[in-house]
Amino acid sequence: MTDNPEIADFLHAVERRLHTCVTGAVAEQLQLIDPELSSFAQVSLSAVTGGGKRLRPRFAFCAWRLGTPDPQRTDAIVALAASLELLHAAILVHDDIIDHSDLRRGRPSARAALAGQHRERNWWGAAQEFGDGAALLVGDLLWSAAHDEFDDMTSALPPQLRRQVAGCFRSMRVEVLSGQLLELRAQAARDYRPDTAEQIQRYKTGSYTVVRPVELGSILAGSATPAVTDPLRSYAVAVGQAFQLRDDLADLFSPTESTGKRPGDDIRSGKPTELLGATLTMATAADAQSLTPIVGDAAADDDRIADAQRIALRSGAVDRTRSRIGGLVATAEQALSRLPATVDPGGRVELTRLLTECTDLSFLPAG
Repeated sequence: MTDNPEIADFLHAVERRLHTCVTGAVAEQLQLIDPELSSFAQVSLSAVTGGGKRLRPRFAFCAWRLGTPDPQRTDAIVALAASLELLHAAILVHDDIIDHSDLRRGRPSARAALAGQHRERNWWGAAQEFGDGAALLVGDLLWSAAHDEFDDMTSALPPQLRRQVAGCFRSMRVEVLSGQLLELRAQAARDYRPDTAEQIQRYKTGSYTVVRPVELGSILAGSATPAVTDPLRSYAVAVGQAFQLRDDLADLFSPTESTGKRPGDDIRSGKPTELLGATLTMATAADAQSLTPIVGDAAADDDRIADAQRIALRSGAVDRTRSRIGGLVATAEQALSRLPATVDPGGRVELTRLLTECTDLSFLPAG
């Protein structure tokens, strides 16, 4: 993930903090109430510690590192990073319920794991209904743990700084949920207009994954100047947009071993992505007519998804999206070049590494 010893140490500290948080705030509390809840505690822990790129902590740390006057005092940024990952884990558990996803990072999602427990024990009722209901509550427990961790972290900050950090965190929280609601509305309305996809992308992914974590890190640093924060924001907006466009391509073309999910799930669920909107707009009438019944067909098999891939490639929408990502990469690189020469070089290198990671398109067919 990184060869920067400082960032590696930070990520190890985040992992330890996450394990401590979930163990203390969720697992031990459930087991104290009733030992029979231990299986739910284990699913909660797996949802947080079962892998992931830790993008939000890394973006927050880099921004904090570029602005902090005291890089040795990492307690607050570690706690902030842990709260971001706990919130992310909660949202993923809930997302998998909404999307009916059985895989997450190549393993059974929380809803699938809990439904599996129901089947193994031959319990009464529908296993998947149980799995979804139990996963909803697991997500709620992680959501609560995220806010407990965040509140504990901010309680030690000076009042003005605490208000700034809390205001940014609250905005991020509302934005990501608004993005999810916008997506659900667009799915139901089969609204595949480019401006709809762009609005969803801005709030559900760009702001939540990159822009707000960068802003939180800068605020927490306490002394970041506009000479640092202005280029960082331009960088973050560009990377956030590019990351979602890359994710749309990855969903359709990247194999399960890379994404941990089946290729084509966005198509099966009828998600209003920019890639889908561009494909429907740019495809021939015959191809658009062939693609339309695949979109939203939860039972679409691999052959039908392969048809969707071919239509997206033929239409030029894949090349268009690739070009859009290239332009955003150039914008992000230009923003980094505007950072003062005096900022931490390791942070600048890591931001470049994150840009490369978030825009990697090596899974796409050549062309």
